[in-house]
Amino acid sequence: MKLQEAKEKVAQGSHLLSYAAGNMLGGGSQMITSLYYLNFLIFAMKLPPLLAGLVTGISKVWDGVVDPILGVAVDRTKTRLGACRPWLLASVAPVFVSYIMLWNHWGIGSTAGRFVYFLLASILFSTAASVGTVPYEALLPRMIENYDERANYSVLRSLLAGMTNALSVWVFEAMIQIKETADYAAQIPNFSKMGVVLGLIFAAAPLIAFLGSKEKNKVVVPEAVSFSGIFRQYGSLLRSRIYRRTLFLNIAGAFVSYCCTAVQIIFILLVFNNLNFKLPLVGTFSLIFLAVNWEGAWEVMSFVTSTLLMNKGGKHAPFKLNFPLHILGNLLFLFITKDAPLWFFFVALALSGFGASCISFIPSCLLPDLPDVEEAISGKQLEGSMAGLLNLGRQLAQGLAFLLSGALLEAFGLNEDNATPALGVGLPLMSVKILYAVIPLVCGIAMWAYSRRWPLTAERHLMIQSKVAQKRGVGVAVISDEERAILEEVTGLPLESMWIAESMC
Repeated sequence: MKLQEAKEKVAQGSHLLSYAAGNMLGGGSQMITSLYYLNFLIFAMKLPPLLAGLVTGISKVWDGVVDPILGVAVDRTKTRLGACRPWLLASVAPVFVSYIMLWNHWGIGSTAGRFVYFLLASILFSTAASVGTVPYEALLPRMIENYDERANYSVLRSLLAGMTNALSVWVFEAMIQIKETADYAAQIPNFSKMGVVLGLIFAAAPLIAFLGSKEKNKVVVPEAVSFSGIFRQYGSLLRSRIYRRTLFLNIAGAFVSYCCTAVQIIFILLVFNNLNFKLPLVGTFSLIFLAVNWEGAWEVMSFVTSTLLMNKGGKHAPFKLNFPLHILGNLLFLFITKDAPLWFFFVALALSGFGASCISFIPSCLLPDLPDVEEAISGKQLEGSMAGLLNLGRQLAQGLAFLLSGALLEAFGLNEDNATPALGVGLPLMSVKILYAVIPLVCGIAMWAYSRRWPLTAERHLMIQSKVAQKRGVGVAVISDEERAILEEVTGLPLESMWIAESMC
Protein backbone atom coordinates (compact mmCIF):
# COMPACT_ATOMS: atom_id res chain seq x y z
CA MET A 1 0.00 0.00 0.00
CA LYS A 2 2.78 2.43 0.92
CA LEU A 3 4.62 1.60 -2.31
CA GLN A 4 1.47 2.25 -4.30
CA GLU A 5 0.93 5.58 -2.53
CA ALA A 6 4.55 6.53 -3.22
CA LYS A 7 4.11 5.73 -6.91
CA GLU A 8 0.95 7.82 -7.04
CA LYS A 9 2.72 10.78 -5.42
CA VAL A 10 5.61 10.50 -7.87
CA ALA A 11 3.18 10.35 -10.78
CA GLN A 12 1.28 13.35 -9.45
CA GLY A 13 4.51 15.31 -8.98
CA SER A 14 5.63 14.46 -12.50
CA HIS A 15 2.24 15.49 -13.84
CA LEU A 16 2.40 18.79 -11.96
CA LEU A 17 5.95 19.58 -13.13
CA SER A 18 5.15 18.70 -16.73
CA TYR A 19 2.17 21.02 -16.74
CA ALA A 20 4.15 23.82 -15.09
CA ALA A 21 6.94 23.45 -17.68
CA GLY A 22 4.51 24.58 -20.37
CA ASN A 23 4.61 28.09 -18.92
CA MET A 24 8.28 28.42 -19.93
CA LEU A 25 7.05 29.47 -23.37
CA GLY A 26 4.73 32.25 -22.26
CA GLY A 27 6.98 33.34 -19.41
CA GLY A 28 10.55 33.07 -20.69
CA SER A 29 10.04 34.12 -24.30
CA GLN A 30 7.98 37.16 -23.31
CA MET A 31 10.65 38.15 -20.78
CA ILE A 32 13.42 38.19 -23.38
CA THR A 33 11.46 39.93 -26.11
CA SER A 34 10.12 42.49 -23.64
CA LEU A 35 13.52 43.27 -22.13
CA TYR A 36 15.82 43.10 -25.11
CA TYR A 37 13.96 43.16 -28.42
CA LEU A 38 13.24 46.88 -28.67
CA ASN A 39 16.92 47.60 -27.93
CA PHE A 40 18.01 44.97 -30.48
CA LEU A 41 15.89 46.56 -33.21
CA ILE A 42 16.97 50.13 -32.38
CA PHE A 43 20.69 49.70 -31.64
CA ALA A 44 21.68 46.52 -33.55
CA MET A 45 19.31 46.66 -36.53
CA LYS A 46 19.34 50.50 -36.68
CA LEU A 47 15.57 50.87 -36.92
CA PRO A 48 14.15 54.22 -35.75
CA PRO A 49 12.40 53.86 -32.35
CA LEU A 50 8.97 54.43 -33.89
CA LEU A 51 9.46 51.64 -36.46
CA ALA A 52 10.92 49.36 -33.77
CA GLY A 53 7.80 49.91 -31.66
CA LEU A 54 5.57 49.28 -34.66
CA VAL A 55 7.19 45.87 -35.26
CA THR A 56 5.93 44.48 -31.98
CA GLY A 57 2.82 46.64 -31.82
CA ILE A 58 1.44 45.52 -35.18
CA SER A 59 2.25 41.87 -34.49
CA LYS A 60 0.19 42.06 -31.30
CA VAL A 61 -2.71 43.63 -33.16
CA TRP A 62 -2.50 40.59 -35.45
CA ASP A 63 -2.85 38.46 -32.34
CA GLY A 64 -6.10 40.30 -31.80
CA VAL A 65 -7.39 38.38 -34.81
CA VAL A 66 -5.73 35.03 -34.08
CA ASP A 67 -6.27 34.50 -30.35
CA PRO A 68 -10.08 34.64 -30.20
CA ILE A 69 -10.32 32.24 -33.15
CA LEU A 70 -7.86 29.89 -31.46
CA GLY A 71 -9.84 30.01 -28.22
CA VAL A 72 -13.08 29.06 -29.93
CA ALA A 73 -11.29 26.39 -31.98
CA VAL A 74 -9.90 24.81 -28.79
CA ASP A 75 -13.40 24.63 -27.30
CA ARG A 76 -14.58 22.82 -30.45
CA THR A 77 -11.63 20.40 -30.66
CA LYS A 78 -12.39 16.77 -29.87
CA THR A 79 -9.62 14.17 -30.26
CA ARG A 80 -8.44 11.15 -28.32
CA LEU A 81 -5.62 13.38 -27.01
CA GLY A 82 -8.09 15.93 -25.67
CA ALA A 83 -8.98 19.45 -26.77
CA CYS A 84 -5.85 21.33 -25.69
CA ARG A 85 -2.93 18.92 -25.97
CA PRO A 86 -2.93 18.53 -29.80
CA TRP A 87 -2.48 22.29 -30.12
CA LEU A 88 0.50 22.19 -27.76
CA LEU A 89 2.19 19.60 -29.97
CA ALA A 90 1.42 21.59 -33.13
CA SER A 91 3.18 24.69 -31.75
CA VAL A 92 6.60 23.11 -31.11
CA ALA A 93 8.29 23.40 -34.53
CA PRO A 94 6.79 26.82 -35.46
CA VAL A 95 7.93 28.30 -32.14
CA PHE A 96 11.51 27.13 -32.71
CA VAL A 97 11.77 28.33 -36.31
CA SER A 98 10.07 31.69 -35.80
CA TYR A 99 12.10 32.47 -32.67
CA ILE A 100 15.32 32.04 -34.67
CA MET A 101 13.90 34.41 -37.28
CA LEU A 102 13.40 37.13 -34.65
CA TRP A 103 17.16 37.52 -34.11
CA ASN A 104 18.48 37.19 -37.70
CA HIS A 105 18.35 39.79 -40.48
CA TRP A 106 19.81 37.50 -43.19
CA GLY A 107 21.82 40.32 -44.76
CA ILE A 108 18.86 42.65 -45.40
CA GLY A 109 20.46 46.10 -45.56
CA SER A 110 17.74 48.71 -46.06
CA THR A 111 15.71 50.15 -43.22
CA ALA A 112 12.43 49.48 -45.03
CA GLY A 113 13.46 45.90 -45.81
CA ARG A 114 14.45 45.19 -42.22
CA PHE A 115 11.22 46.71 -40.92
CA VAL A 116 9.09 44.50 -43.17
CA TYR A 117 11.15 41.39 -42.39
CA PHE A 118 11.12 41.82 -38.60
CA LEU A 119 7.42 42.65 -38.70
CA LEU A 120 6.74 39.36 -40.51
CA ALA A 121 9.04 37.46 -38.13
CA SER A 122 7.25 38.95 -35.11
CA ILE A 123 3.84 38.07 -36.56
CA LEU A 124 4.96 34.48 -37.18
CA PHE A 125 6.39 34.09 -33.68
CA SER A 126 3.35 35.68 -32.03
CA THR A 127 1.07 33.31 -33.94
CA ALA A 128 3.19 30.25 -33.12
CA ALA A 129 3.38 31.23 -29.44
CA SER A 130 -0.40 31.73 -29.32
CA VAL A 131 -0.93 28.22 -30.68
CA GLY A 132 0.98 27.03 -27.59
CA THR A 133 -0.20 29.50 -24.95
CA VAL A 134 -3.97 29.76 -25.60
CA PRO A 135 -4.64 26.00 -25.17
CA TYR A 136 -2.15 25.95 -22.29
CA GLU A 137 -4.22 28.56 -20.44
CA ALA A 138 -7.33 26.45 -21.10
CA LEU A 139 -5.70 23.20 -19.97
CA LEU A 140 -5.72 23.55 -16.16
CA PRO A 141 -9.51 23.64 -15.62
CA ARG A 142 -9.75 20.61 -17.92
CA MET A 143 -7.22 18.77 -15.73
CA ILE A 144 -8.11 19.77 -12.16
CA GLU A 145 -11.50 20.61 -10.65
CA ASN A 146 -10.53 21.48 -7.07
CA TYR A 147 -10.19 25.22 -6.25
CA ASP A 148 -7.18 24.84 -3.91
CA GLU A 149 -5.40 22.26 -6.07
CA ARG A 150 -5.66 24.60 -9.05
CA ALA A 151 -3.95 27.25 -6.93
CA ASN A 152 -1.04 24.85 -6.27
CA TYR A 153 -0.64 24.22 -9.99
CA SER A 154 -0.77 27.96 -10.68
CA VAL A 155 1.89 28.66 -8.04
CA LEU A 156 4.28 26.09 -9.50
CA ARG A 157 3.77 27.24 -13.09
CA SER A 158 4.50 30.83 -12.04
CA LEU A 159 7.54 29.72 -10.05
CA LEU A 160 8.89 27.77 -13.01
CA ALA A 161 8.23 30.73 -15.30
CA GLY A 162 10.27 32.90 -12.91
CA MET A 163 13.13 30.40 -12.97
CA THR A 164 12.95 30.29 -16.78
CA ASN A 165 13.07 34.08 -16.87
CA ALA A 166 16.29 33.98 -14.84
CA LEU A 167 17.76 31.21 -17.02
CA SER A 168 16.83 33.08 -20.21
CA VAL A 169 18.43 36.30 -18.99
CA TRP A 170 21.54 34.36 -17.95
CA VAL A 171 21.78 32.77 -21.43
CA PHE A 172 21.29 36.14 -23.10
CA GLU A 173 23.84 37.95 -20.94
CA ALA A 174 26.35 35.10 -21.31
CA MET A 175 26.11 35.20 -25.11
CA ILE A 176 25.57 38.94 -25.70
CA GLN A 177 28.19 41.25 -24.19
CA ILE A 178 26.79 44.79 -23.99
CA LYS A 179 28.31 47.61 -21.94
CA GLU A 180 26.85 50.51 -23.91
CA THR A 181 24.59 50.97 -26.91
CA ALA A 182 27.55 51.20 -29.34
CA ASP A 183 28.34 47.51 -28.61
CA TYR A 184 25.12 46.16 -30.16
CA ALA A 185 26.29 46.08 -33.79
CA ALA A 186 29.32 43.91 -33.01
CA GLN A 187 27.07 41.37 -31.27
CA ILE A 188 24.86 40.61 -34.29
CA PRO A 189 26.39 37.10 -34.88
CA ASN A 190 25.86 36.27 -31.20
CA PHE A 191 22.21 37.32 -31.41
CA SER A 192 21.76 34.62 -34.06
CA LYS A 193 23.33 31.94 -31.85
CA MET A 194 21.30 33.05 -28.87
CA GLY A 195 18.11 32.70 -30.92
CA VAL A 196 18.87 29.02 -31.55
CA VAL A 197 19.63 28.24 -27.88
CA LEU A 198 16.58 29.99 -26.45
CA GLY A 199 14.42 28.77 -29.32
CA LEU A 200 15.15 25.19 -28.26
CA ILE A 201 14.23 25.96 -24.64
CA PHE A 202 10.97 27.69 -25.50
CA ALA A 203 9.94 25.07 -28.08
CA ALA A 204 10.54 22.33 -25.50
CA ALA A 205 7.97 23.89 -23.13
CA PRO A 206 4.74 22.91 -24.96
CA LEU A 207 6.28 19.54 -25.86
CA ILE A 208 6.92 18.72 -22.18
CA ALA A 209 3.42 19.86 -21.23
CA PHE A 210 1.96 17.70 -24.01
CA LEU A 211 3.90 14.60 -22.98
CA GLY A 212 3.32 14.91 -19.23
CA SER A 213 -0.24 16.21 -18.90
CA LYS A 214 -3.58 14.46 -18.99
CA GLU A 215 -6.86 16.00 -19.99
CA LYS A 216 -10.38 15.02 -18.97
CA ASN A 217 -13.05 14.65 -21.62
CA LYS A 218 -15.57 17.46 -21.37
CA VAL A 219 -18.61 18.64 -23.24
CA VAL A 220 -17.66 19.97 -26.68
CA VAL A 221 -19.69 22.77 -28.23
CA PRO A 222 -20.96 21.37 -31.56
CA GLU A 223 -21.18 24.61 -33.57
CA ALA A 224 -18.76 25.26 -36.41
CA VAL A 225 -16.31 28.15 -36.10
CA SER A 226 -17.62 31.37 -37.68
CA PHE A 227 -16.94 35.05 -37.09
CA SER A 228 -20.54 35.70 -36.05
CA GLY A 229 -20.40 32.75 -33.65
CA ILE A 230 -17.11 34.00 -32.21
CA PHE A 231 -18.57 37.46 -31.56
CA ARG A 232 -21.65 35.98 -29.92
CA GLN A 233 -19.59 33.68 -27.74
CA TYR A 234 -17.25 36.41 -26.54
CA GLY A 235 -20.20 38.72 -25.98
CA SER A 236 -21.66 36.04 -23.74
CA LEU A 237 -18.42 35.82 -21.76
CA LEU A 238 -18.32 39.56 -21.20
CA ARG A 239 -21.73 39.48 -19.55
CA SER A 240 -20.09 37.95 -16.49
CA ARG A 241 -18.97 40.54 -13.94
CA ILE A 242 -16.19 38.38 -12.51
CA TYR A 243 -14.79 37.61 -15.97
CA ARG A 244 -14.73 41.32 -16.83
CA ARG A 245 -12.86 41.99 -13.59
CA THR A 246 -10.34 39.23 -14.26
CA LEU A 247 -9.90 40.44 -17.83
CA PHE A 248 -9.23 44.00 -16.67
CA LEU A 249 -6.66 42.92 -14.07
CA ASN A 250 -4.84 40.73 -16.59
CA ILE A 251 -4.80 43.38 -19.32
CA ALA A 252 -3.79 46.23 -17.01
CA GLY A 253 -1.14 44.03 -15.40
CA ALA A 254 0.29 43.05 -18.77
CA PHE A 255 0.38 46.69 -19.88
CA VAL A 256 2.22 47.72 -16.70
CA SER A 257 4.67 44.84 -16.98
CA TYR A 258 5.52 45.46 -20.62
CA CYS A 259 5.87 49.22 -20.22
CA CYS A 260 8.48 48.48 -17.53
CA THR A 261 10.37 45.72 -19.30
CA ALA A 262 10.37 47.51 -22.67
CA VAL A 263 12.59 50.28 -21.26
CA GLN A 264 14.25 48.70 -18.21
CA ILE A 265 17.55 48.15 -19.99
CA ILE A 266 17.42 51.60 -21.59
CA PHE A 267 16.78 53.03 -18.10
CA ILE A 268 19.90 51.30 -16.75
CA LEU A 269 22.01 52.41 -19.72
CA LEU A 270 20.82 56.02 -19.43
CA VAL A 271 21.36 56.24 -15.66
CA PHE A 272 24.30 53.98 -14.84
CA ASN A 273 25.68 52.41 -18.04
CA ASN A 274 25.95 48.63 -17.96
CA LEU A 275 28.58 48.41 -15.22
CA ASN A 276 30.37 45.15 -14.49
CA PHE A 277 30.70 43.75 -10.96
CA LYS A 278 33.01 40.98 -9.79
CA LEU A 279 31.35 38.88 -7.09
CA PRO A 280 33.53 36.69 -4.83
CA LEU A 281 33.44 32.97 -5.72
CA VAL A 282 30.81 33.65 -8.42
CA GLY A 283 32.29 35.69 -11.24
CA THR A 284 31.71 38.92 -13.13
CA PHE A 285 28.20 40.06 -13.99
CA SER A 286 26.73 43.14 -15.65
CA LEU A 287 24.43 45.55 -13.85
CA ILE A 288 21.62 44.60 -16.25
CA PHE A 289 21.99 40.92 -15.36
CA LEU A 290 22.12 41.63 -11.63
CA ALA A 291 19.17 44.04 -11.72
CA VAL A 292 16.88 41.73 -13.71
CA ASN A 293 17.67 38.70 -11.58
CA TRP A 294 17.53 40.64 -8.29
CA GLU A 295 14.04 41.85 -9.17
CA GLY A 296 13.07 38.36 -10.35
CA ALA A 297 14.37 36.78 -7.14
CA TRP A 298 12.12 39.02 -5.06
CA GLU A 299 9.18 38.13 -7.28
CA VAL A 300 9.88 34.42 -6.72
CA MET A 301 10.14 35.00 -2.96
CA SER A 302 6.75 36.68 -3.01
CA PHE A 303 5.21 33.37 -4.08
CA VAL A 304 5.74 32.10 -0.52
CA THR A 305 3.77 34.90 1.14
CA SER A 306 1.26 34.94 -1.71
CA THR A 307 0.58 31.23 -1.28
CA LEU A 308 0.14 31.61 2.48
CA LEU A 309 -2.23 34.55 1.98
CA MET A 310 -4.21 32.65 -0.68
CA ASN A 311 -4.60 29.62 1.59
CA LYS A 312 -5.86 31.84 4.39
CA GLY A 313 -7.95 34.46 2.62
CA GLY A 314 -8.57 33.32 -0.97
CA LYS A 315 -6.76 33.81 -4.27
CA HIS A 316 -7.32 37.57 -4.19
CA ALA A 317 -5.80 38.05 -0.71
CA PRO A 318 -2.20 38.83 -1.86
CA PHE A 319 -3.46 41.97 -3.60
CA LYS A 320 -3.65 43.69 -0.21
CA LEU A 321 0.10 43.26 0.43
CA ASN A 322 1.65 43.14 -3.02
CA PHE A 323 0.02 46.13 -4.69
CA PRO A 324 1.19 48.72 -2.12
CA LEU A 325 4.77 47.41 -2.36
CA HIS A 326 4.72 47.48 -6.16
CA ILE A 327 3.33 51.03 -6.17
CA LEU A 328 6.02 52.15 -3.70
CA GLY A 329 8.78 50.60 -5.84
CA ASN A 330 7.55 52.44 -8.95
CA LEU A 331 7.40 55.69 -6.99
CA LEU A 332 11.06 55.34 -5.97
CA PHE A 333 12.16 54.96 -9.61
CA LEU A 334 11.10 58.57 -10.19
CA PHE A 335 13.87 59.79 -7.89
CA ILE A 336 16.72 57.74 -9.40
CA THR A 337 19.31 59.70 -11.39
CA LYS A 338 22.94 59.09 -12.36
CA ASP A 339 23.94 60.49 -8.94
CA ALA A 340 21.72 58.09 -6.99
CA PRO A 341 23.49 55.28 -5.09
CA LEU A 342 23.07 51.82 -6.52
CA TRP A 343 21.64 50.49 -3.25
CA PHE A 344 18.66 52.83 -3.67
CA PHE A 345 18.05 51.41 -7.16
CA PHE A 346 18.18 47.86 -5.80
CA VAL A 347 15.74 48.72 -2.99
CA ALA A 348 13.27 50.02 -5.59
CA LEU A 349 13.78 46.85 -7.66
CA ALA A 350 13.15 44.65 -4.61
CA LEU A 351 9.89 46.39 -3.74
CA SER A 352 8.72 46.36 -7.34
CA GLY A 353 9.72 42.72 -7.79
CA PHE A 354 8.07 41.51 -4.60
CA GLY A 355 4.86 43.27 -5.56
CA ALA A 356 4.99 42.10 -9.18
CA SER A 357 3.04 38.91 -8.52
CA CYS A 358 -0.08 41.05 -8.11
CA ILE A 359 0.13 42.09 -11.76
CA SER A 360 0.82 38.68 -13.30
CA PHE A 361 0.77 35.66 -10.99
CA ILE A 362 -2.39 36.41 -8.98
CA PRO A 363 -4.60 37.37 -11.97
CA SER A 364 -3.46 34.15 -13.68
CA CYS A 365 -4.52 32.14 -10.61
CA LEU A 366 -8.04 33.55 -10.85
CA LEU A 367 -8.69 32.38 -14.43
CA PRO A 368 -9.06 28.56 -14.01
CA ASP A 369 -12.12 28.95 -11.75
CA LEU A 370 -14.10 31.13 -14.16
CA PRO A 371 -15.23 28.40 -16.60
CA ASP A 372 -17.30 26.92 -13.77
CA VAL A 373 -19.02 30.28 -13.33
CA GLU A 374 -19.60 30.54 -17.08
CA GLU A 375 -21.13 27.06 -17.10
CA ALA A 376 -23.65 28.23 -14.53
CA ILE A 377 -24.48 31.20 -16.79
CA SER A 378 -24.62 29.59 -20.23
CA GLY A 379 -24.39 25.83 -19.69
CA LYS A 380 -21.21 25.78 -21.81
CA GLN A 381 -17.63 24.90 -20.89
CA LEU A 382 -15.61 27.64 -22.58
CA GLU A 383 -12.09 27.31 -21.19
CA GLY A 384 -10.55 27.88 -24.61
CA SER A 385 -12.63 30.96 -25.38
CA MET A 386 -11.86 32.46 -21.98
CA ALA A 387 -8.15 31.85 -22.50
CA GLY A 388 -8.32 33.21 -26.05
CA LEU A 389 -9.94 36.49 -25.04
CA LEU A 390 -7.60 36.85 -22.08
CA ASN A 391 -4.56 36.15 -24.24
CA LEU A 392 -5.87 38.64 -26.79
CA GLY A 393 -6.05 41.30 -24.07
CA ARG A 394 -2.51 40.58 -22.89
CA GLN A 395 -1.10 40.64 -26.40
CA LEU A 396 -2.84 43.91 -27.25
CA ALA A 397 -1.55 45.36 -23.97
CA GLN A 398 1.96 44.32 -24.92
CA GLY A 399 1.54 45.77 -28.40
CA LEU A 400 0.23 49.05 -27.01
CA ALA A 401 3.11 49.18 -24.53
CA PHE A 402 5.68 48.77 -27.30
CA LEU A 403 3.92 51.19 -29.62
CA LEU A 404 3.78 53.76 -26.83
CA SER A 405 7.41 53.08 -25.91
CA GLY A 406 8.68 53.57 -29.46
CA ALA A 407 6.58 56.70 -29.99
CA LEU A 408 7.62 58.32 -26.70
CA LEU A 409 11.31 57.50 -27.08
CA GLU A 410 11.34 58.99 -30.58
CA ALA A 411 9.22 62.02 -29.61
CA PHE A 412 11.60 62.81 -26.72
CA GLY A 413 14.65 62.48 -28.94
CA LEU A 414 16.27 59.24 -27.74
CA ASN A 415 18.83 57.79 -30.16
CA GLU A 416 22.06 55.84 -30.15
CA ASP A 417 24.15 58.98 -29.78
CA ASN A 418 22.54 60.22 -26.55
CA ALA A 419 21.81 56.90 -24.81
CA THR A 420 24.53 57.37 -22.17
CA PRO A 421 24.49 58.79 -18.62
CA ALA A 422 26.46 61.84 -19.79
CA LEU A 423 24.03 62.73 -22.57
CA GLY A 424 20.82 60.87 -21.77
CA VAL A 425 19.46 63.40 -19.32
CA GLY A 426 16.53 65.75 -19.74
CA LEU A 427 13.93 64.69 -22.28
CA PRO A 428 15.36 61.23 -23.19
CA LEU A 429 15.44 60.19 -19.53
CA MET A 430 12.03 61.75 -18.91
CA SER A 431 10.46 59.61 -21.65
CA VAL A 432 11.93 56.47 -20.08
CA LYS A 433 10.71 57.41 -16.60
CA ILE A 434 7.18 57.98 -17.91
CA LEU A 435 7.18 54.38 -19.15
CA TYR A 436 9.18 52.86 -16.30
CA ALA A 437 7.61 54.65 -13.32
CA VAL A 438 4.71 57.01 -14.03
CA ILE A 439 2.45 54.71 -16.09
CA PRO A 440 3.02 51.70 -13.76
CA LEU A 441 2.35 53.93 -10.76
CA VAL A 442 -0.98 55.21 -12.10
CA CYS A 443 -2.11 51.80 -13.39
CA GLY A 444 -1.05 50.09 -10.15
CA ILE A 445 -3.21 52.42 -8.07
CA ALA A 446 -6.19 51.81 -10.39
CA MET A 447 -5.71 48.02 -10.22
CA TRP A 448 -5.41 48.09 -6.44
CA ALA A 449 -8.67 50.03 -6.12
CA TYR A 450 -10.42 47.67 -8.58
CA SER A 451 -9.29 44.47 -6.84
CA ARG A 452 -10.17 45.30 -3.23
CA ARG A 453 -13.39 43.27 -3.27
CA TRP A 454 -13.36 39.85 -4.91
CA PRO A 455 -16.62 37.86 -4.91
CA LEU A 456 -15.40 34.32 -5.66
CA THR A 457 -14.08 32.34 -2.68
CA ALA A 458 -13.30 28.63 -2.35
CA GLU A 459 -16.64 28.00 -0.63
CA ARG A 460 -18.61 29.88 -3.27
CA HIS A 461 -16.73 28.13 -6.07
CA LEU A 462 -17.56 24.72 -4.57
CA MET A 463 -21.24 25.70 -4.26
CA ILE A 464 -21.37 26.74 -7.93
CA GLN A 465 -19.71 23.48 -9.02
CA SER A 466 -22.19 21.43 -6.99
CA LYS A 467 -25.21 23.25 -8.42
CA VAL A 468 -23.92 22.81 -11.97
CA ALA A 469 -23.37 19.08 -11.30
CA GLN A 470 -26.88 18.86 -9.87
CA LYS A 471 -28.35 20.52 -12.96
CA ARG A 472 -26.35 18.21 -15.23
CA GLY A 473 -27.40 15.15 -13.24
CA VAL A 474 -31.14 15.58 -12.67
CA GLY A 475 -32.03 18.54 -14.88
CA VAL A 476 -32.88 20.89 -12.03
CA ALA A 477 -30.68 22.79 -9.54
CA VAL A 478 -32.34 23.63 -6.21
CA ILE A 479 -31.04 27.08 -5.24
CA SER A 480 -31.73 28.77 -1.93
CA ASP A 481 -32.18 32.52 -1.48
CA GLU A 482 -28.63 32.78 -0.07
CA GLU A 483 -27.18 30.85 -3.02
CA ARG A 484 -29.17 33.00 -5.41
CA ALA A 485 -27.63 36.13 -3.89
CA ILE A 486 -24.14 34.67 -4.24
CA LEU A 487 -24.65 33.70 -7.89
CA GLU A 488 -25.97 37.14 -8.74
CA GLU A 489 -23.13 38.89 -6.90
CA VAL A 490 -20.46 36.80 -8.63
CA THR A 491 -21.93 37.03 -12.13
CA GLY A 492 -23.64 40.42 -12.00
CA LEU A 493 -26.67 38.83 -13.68
CA PRO A 494 -30.20 38.02 -12.49
CA LEU A 495 -30.61 34.34 -11.74
CA GLU A 496 -33.54 34.06 -14.17
CA SER A 497 -31.20 34.82 -17.10
CA MET A 498 -28.82 31.94 -16.27
CA TRP A 499 -28.79 28.42 -17.65
CA ILE A 500 -28.61 26.98 -14.14
CA ALA A 501 -32.06 28.46 -13.34
CA GLU A 502 -33.84 26.89 -16.30
CA SER A 503 -36.59 24.34 -15.52
CA MET A 504 -36.68 25.35 -11.87
CA CYS A 505 -39.82 24.64 -9.88
